[in-house]
Amino acid sequence: MPVRPPVFRPRWHKGEDQRRREFDAKRGSARQRGYDTAWEKVRARHLVLHPTCCVPGCRTPTDRLNVDHIESVRESPERRLDPTNLRTLCQSHHSARTSRDHSWNRKI
Repeated sequence: MPVRPPVFRPRWHKGEDQRRREFDAKRGSARQRGYDTAWEKVRARHLVLHPTCCVPGCRTPTDRLNVDHIESVRESPERRLDPTNLRTLCQSHHSARTSRDHSWNRKI
């Protein structure tokens, strides 16, 4: 039975797990990125008022929802806790929007 040969990787090659750990270390904790007690209160209040994903037809369960800033905190830090700058998105729609905003999947 054929055996798959080992994959050669140079010593300096970083595996996916190591790259992820290094990124998380640079990124900082949620508190360091501005998700403090004030944010948790605003988020909880928003989810009570808007308990479903704002994308029409989405039926994601309530335990899988994110509160998204319409205008990014980087662009408008003064609107970080503004309830009119928030919307509820499920994890799938939030990831798609974040990817689009950060141009991770931009087609050239």
